[in-house]
Amino acid sequence: MKKGIKMTAKQYTTILNILLNIIKRLYQGEKLSTQNIADDYEISIRSAQRYIKYLQTAGFNLKKQNNFYTIETIVDENQEVLFESIESIIKNAGLENEIMPSLKKLKMMNKESVFYSKIDIEKVDVSIFTQIENAIRSKNKIKIQYKMDNKIIPIIIKPLKISNFEGYWYLHSLDENNNYKTFHIKSIQSIEILKQKFRVKKDLLKNLDKAINVWFDPTKEIIQVELFADEFATKYLERLPLSSTQKIIKNNDNTSIIYIEITDKMEILRKLLMWIPNLVVIEPKWLKEEVDGMIDRYIEKFR
Repeated sequence: MKKGIKMTAKQYTTILNILLNIIKRLYQGEKLSTQNIADDYEISIRSAQRYIKYLQTAGFNLKKQNNFYTIETIVDENQEVLFESIESIIKNAGLENEIMPSLKKLKMMNKESVFYSKIDIEKVDVSIFTQIENAIRSKNKIKIQYKMDNKIIPIIIKPLKISNFEGYWYLHSLDENNNYKTFHIKSIQSIEILKQKFRVKKDLLKNLDKAINVWFDPTKEIIQVELFADEFATKYLERLPLSSTQKIIKNNDNTSIIYIEITDKMEILRKLLMWIPNLVVIEPKWLKEEVDGMIDRYIEKFR
């Protein structure tokens, strides 16, 4: 957006809403390309690139890989903090005079902005996050005091990566025997960064990017899942894939065959049930039988 171009208050508000929504989606763990942004918000590729630049200039730590952007900096999702970030974007774009009044009006109209009220991400202790991030970057083991079944258990682990699934924060790690473990970060009561260093295979870290949810285990054998998607499911799963491993092959009638990789049936079961009757399991047969059995039991129970 160049200085000197006259825009209406409605257009400015539209831009703000797009920026806020992009931030929301990134913090929910989505991977977005400029093509995704352009398609989803019906804007040009150049505008999508400009919005990404606004976010980077404002201090959002965006990482680009294979043309997809993810967000790495973890910040408080508090409404005021995010509005301050948007204000920073506006100032860096030199648009204070044009957009700032619209932003203030937007804040005053509804303290609980629709975009923020839908960011259902649990709040956690920022100091815990900071210590975990530091340990991951320095490759230091940590000793955590973990609350489980109303008990506090001391555990020494090798922290690998932080993730957010369905609004909950998790720490992926290896124990001292290199067994893969996932911990709910809010259940970590305290952290001690130890002096011992550790090494981890790059392939293991790369596999973590394939996670759909907390059930993913990068040390397990990959299971290939083949799905049939009707026209409705195809349309939406093209925009928002089931996982980063998704490969979609469209048929002439706008239905499709979708392939994804999982390591545990629990990674995909809930998603499949959410998409009934628009998504059907083709392979593996045992997964199809599991889904069919759950549907039959549901019908029998609530008939």
